[in-house]
Amino acid sequence: MNDEQVGFNLADLRKLCKSYIDYTRTYMDRKEVRRINRQRSSLDNFVFQFSSEVVDFSSQYGSDISISYTASNVTGRPSKFPNYGDFPQSYVMRSYGPWRELAPSRKCPIMPQNSGRIRSEDFIILSFTIPVIPLVISIFETFTPGSVVRISGKVIDLPDTMAWRLLWEGLPQNCNGMRHSRLFAPKLKHIKELVREICIEFNHSQLQYYTELDAVSMGGILKYPENGELDVMSVPMVTHTSSGYVYDNNEEQNQELLSNVRVPSMASNIPMSTSLDPFLKLIRNIEELENEWRKVPAIDYTLRLPNESLMQIFSYLDLKSLRLCMRVCKRFNNICTDGYFYRELNLKPYWCSFSYSMLISLEPYCDRMTKMDLSWCGITKGILTTPFNLFLKRCGRNLTNIRLDCCEFVNDTTLIAINLFCPHLKELSLRSCTSINFGLICPPQSLTEMERIDLYRTNITIDYITFFITSMPKLKHINLGSCKRIESMDNVAYELSTWNKQLVSVDFWKSYTLSPTGLRYLTVLKQLEEIDLGWCLAMSIPGDSLLDLVKSCPKLKKIIVVSLRGVCDRDLLAFADFCPLLEQIDLVGLRAITVDACSKFLQKCKNLKLMDVNFCENIKEDVVNDWRLKYPNVCIQFTTSDHSNVYHY
Repeated sequence: MNDEQVGFNLADLRKLCKSYIDYTRTYMDRKEVRRINRQRSSLDNFVFQFSSEVVDFSSQYGSDISISYTASNVTGRPSKFPNYGDFPQSYVMRSYGPWRELAPSRKCPIMPQNSGRIRSEDFIILSFTIPVIPLVISIFETFTPGSVVRISGKVIDLPDTMAWRLLWEGLPQNCNGMRHSRLFAPKLKHIKELVREICIEFNHSQLQYYTELDAVSMGGILKYPENGELDVMSVPMVTHTSSGYVYDNNEEQNQELLSNVRVPSMASNIPMSTSLDPFLKLIRNIEELENEWRKVPAIDYTLRLPNESLMQIFSYLDLKSLRLCMRVCKRFNNICTDGYFYRELNLKPYWCSFSYSMLISLEPYCDRMTKMDLSWCGITKGILTTPFNLFLKRCGRNLTNIRLDCCEFVNDTTLIAINLFCPHLKELSLRSCTSINFGLICPPQSLTEMERIDLYRTNITIDYITFFITSMPKLKHINLGSCKRIESMDNVAYELSTWNKQLVSVDFWKSYTLSPTGLRYLTVLKQLEEIDLGWCLAMSIPGDSLLDLVKSCPKLKKIIVVSLRGVCDRDLLAFADFCPLLEQIDLVGLRAITVDACSKFLQKCKNLKLMDVNFCENIKEDVVNDWRLKYPNVCIQFTTSDHSNVYHY
């Protein structure tokens, strides 16, 4: 049956009917809003509060022994908002933009299809004094906003593995043109349970520079209305004024909101009616006609596909979809339980519901597993240390990559289990695993093949890191950033130069005990491509140590020398002369470098992609604009701000 047989165009008629329905509903919605505005029902039990405690977080620009740029700064009332700029009193994370993924130290993805459309890179969990049913959550962003991608709430009086509820999620936003602070308060999914803790997840890929948070607030009600209906239109919104923070419940905003509704022009002349049944029925009839028109024989084409083709198709599915396919039919079940799909296991996206039972349910299929990422899965406390160690004993013999970032269940016995049961291990990531005391050392068995170890913000000691280094002759990447218990990083540098001559990247971020002497030890690392010396304050006057390093390491592609005040034009020009492959350099806060040296540096570095000259006193905005025009392929970071005195050392 076609349009001529029916006598009219089906698509046009359906569009006309839907336009009429939308128009009618808009009219009815306006009447409802007027009724609400007349009643102005108030939420007497509404509570507005700022976060009182940081429960956990994945990374921070500052260190645990400082107060600048640390996670604790996000608690309490805003101290800088609505001012815009770089403030040490805010919370800042470690990365921005795509630069981490372009660095030599980048990590290979594990089961990337599990990450979904919205990928999280960092998180912070905040606690509030009074549990409420959340209606509005406001994030006070004072610098480079746009990285928040997900907000979850933890329901009280429920097991952690069942307590987390998704309140909002969205793609990272490109707000690079925004040069003012932002009060980000997305529309939340309404739940009926009380929440005390929230988790905010971030994706920094769209950021032009580090994002900074000043505070987080949550507003909600103490109990759900007895009639079961929540009057969302009368929820107070927080607004910043010169006199403080006020609740804005202006009915004019509701009217303005409705005034933006556009009625389709093709329905403007249709007479009003309060009954939509005839039109809904007509639409159903139209759909039935279209189904009859397009009717084709029901053929299951998957029956004609060989198992190999189906396996290739299923390999693009995330873990949840793969488990659902098991229930379709016996054939799909047999295919989806093949160990081929579980060679890589990434449960990080499911941290909010992770439990031991989830891990055990996957165990029968993990006999060929080589890569495992359980980062953030310790947040829910859904697994204890001993059961996880036993899982490693049963399934760890083929593992080459293990990532356990921010997992509270990982302790000293877990390190022993990894050493005993994972003989082919090449990567171990323990970022922010603060439950490890590094007090037990056992003879090395599985560390000889290790190529990458990440110990950022752990409690590792000089004895244990020495044990690691001497046991890993093939080590290529090591992260020792913010490891505050290492008494002498110079000794670590010496061990690295003795045992790990194939080292490609080393991160000493905030290592206050690394001196020029330790840096000179690293001159034997001829394969070095990346080094992070940011905030190594004992290196403030590097002497000839930096010059010796770049002369000996011609393969360097990324150099971070943030806040090393003694770095001067001579060092900068040496980078250009002896590191022809250099792609990224971070010069934040260097007061001695000049415009002439930077100009020569840009001219010589043909492969340069990123140069950060923020807070370099001799660099001015007009000069940077000229550089950007002359070198369009280089991202030159230089931020103008009315708060030029806020950068503290």
